[in-house]
Amino acid sequence: LEGRIKDMVSGEKINFTEERPALHTALRSNKSEMGTIMVDGQDVVKDVHDVLDNIKKFSENVRNGNFRGFTNKTITNVVSVGIGGSYLGPEFLHEALKTEQEGISSSLNRTLRFLANIDPVDVHRTLADLDPEKTMVIIVSKTFSTAETMLNARTVRQWLWDSVRKDENV
Repeated sequence: LEGRIKDMVSGEKINFTEERPALHTALRSNKSEMGTIMVDGQDVVKDVHDVLDNIKKFSENVRNGNFRGFTNKTITNVVSVGIGGSYLGPEFLHEALKTEQEGISSSLNRTLRFLANIDPVDVHRTLADLDPEKTMVIIVSKTFSTAETMLNARTVRQWLWDSVRKDENV
C-alpha cells in the first residue's frame, strides 16, 4: 500500500485502464509544492496552478463584465454541462458556497444551471427561460469523450446557434 501511495503522489501511471497517472494530488497541491509531481519531465503542480490562475482571471473578467457574450451582452447565465462526477463535483461546490457571503453577493442577478442528462425535457427545462445572448455554456469533462456529455454539448450549441447565429465563435 505504501508503495502504491508513493506512486500516486509522485505522478506514476497508476490508472491502468487509461494508462495515465491519477493526478488528484496535483489538483490539491499548493504552489509551494511545485516540482514535487513530475510526469514525463513536466511539472504537473506548476501546470495545475497556471491553469487555476487563468481560470481565476477569466472568471473575474466574466463577473466584472470585461468578458462578454458573442453579441457583446454581459454574461448573467451559466449552464454547466456534465455527467457523473463532472456534474456532481461542480454542483456540490455550488451548494457548499451558495451560503457564503461572498458567494451570495457575487451571484446576485446571475443564474447557474446544471445539465446532467440527455432527457430532452430536462434540456428544455434547463434552457427555457435563459437569454442565449447572456448565457455561457461550460462543458465539464475529463476526457470529452462521454457520449451523453458530447450530445448535450452539441444540443446546447445548436440552441445557441438557433437563437444567436450559427458561427463557430458562438
